Amino acid sequence: MKLTLSIPRTRPAHLANIPAPKGCESPLLKLTGASQTLIAERDPSAPIYHFNLPALEGEAEMDFEVSELDSADSAIGITTNDADGKLDIEVAGSPFITFHHTTNYPKPVINPILSPNGTNMLREPMEAWGAGEHPWQRGLTLMQGAINGVDCWNERPDHHGFGHTTQDDISISHNPLSLLIESDNTWYEGDRPLMTDSRSYRLFDSSRNAVVLDIAYTLKASHGAVTIGNTKEGGFLCIRVNPSMNANAEGHMGNVYGATDERGCWSLPSHWMDYYGPVGDETVGFAIFDNPQNFRYPTTWHVRGYGLFAPNCWMFKPDHHLSEGESLTFRWRVTVHTGDTGQADIANRFLDYVDGPRVEWE
Repeated sequence: MKLTLSIPRTRPAHLANIPAPKGCESPLLKLTGASQTLIAERDPSAPIYHFNLPALEGEAEMDFEVSELDSADSAIGITTNDADGKLDIEVAGSPFITFHHTTNYPKPVINPILSPNGTNMLREPMEAWGAGEHPWQRGLTLMQGAINGVDCWNERPDHHGFGHTTQDDISISHNPLSLLIESDNTWYEGDRPLMTDSRSYRLFDSSRNAVVLDIAYTLKASHGAVTIGNTKEGGFLCIRVNPSMNANAEGHMGNVYGATDERGCWSLPSHWMDYYGPVGDETVGFAIFDNPQNFRYPTTWHVRGYGLFAPNCWMFKPDHHLSEGESLTFRWRVTVHTGDTGQADIANRFLDYVDGPRVEWE
């Protein structure tokens, strides 16, 4: 196969993506150009390939010979340690995130996510089923407050009317560009299953100034029909930032239209949202990009000055129904960055995500 790429915007080196050629399902592609060879990695949730594109001027063209690969060396910038239901991950030589997948919490959760200097960018999680201010906002989680009338956002120990999520299995794979965590999970009210999901967290090998975490989430009506209700609570991706980053304190929020406070961002649609602020002596933040293929794109946002940050396409919208056996997939990109929105180049990074190189296959 031959591939010609044309670049719509002048960009520094960045993570790019292209649609898969028709009929190609290889996990890897080798792109051989006149002066360089690139490895492209297939997305686990969509027929696209990701690769690291070098710095290029706008409208530049690159030609490649393309061949399929079964394997290649794994990314050397990501290391893991999985023990006692806790997966610790290092990126670029320093600790980055911990993924908890035990029943110690009412749902799988990521916490901490560490700044380059090692400070947690998330609020420290509270005790399971404990009291306090929004204890169910445990870091980075996937949850929603109205699944068949059951509140799977708040947590109550008796489970009556409240849900919890149990991980059924997990797989971890090291790939040339990324680390991939895949899991299957069941949502319950007490011991009654409500639905299942498959989720993947794909962490790309990078420097610590802008780490990319792609999340794919497919909910499945595996135990009968599912109604996803009108609620502001969750939607499904949720982040609770470190209190020092709160927009009610020294932090900041902002969306694609330039709104910079809760009144201008909460419950309103936006293609992306950024939330940043100080932790220790650093300025760091999270940008969430909604995917154009997501249901009700661009999403509305449950984003609060006290530190909650969640794309939510359900708030003030009609209930959505899935018949038994149906499924619904969401994808988001989370960029964990240093600096403020402008310094992190969030607007252009979003365009890299949704409007990448133009492609001609032969």
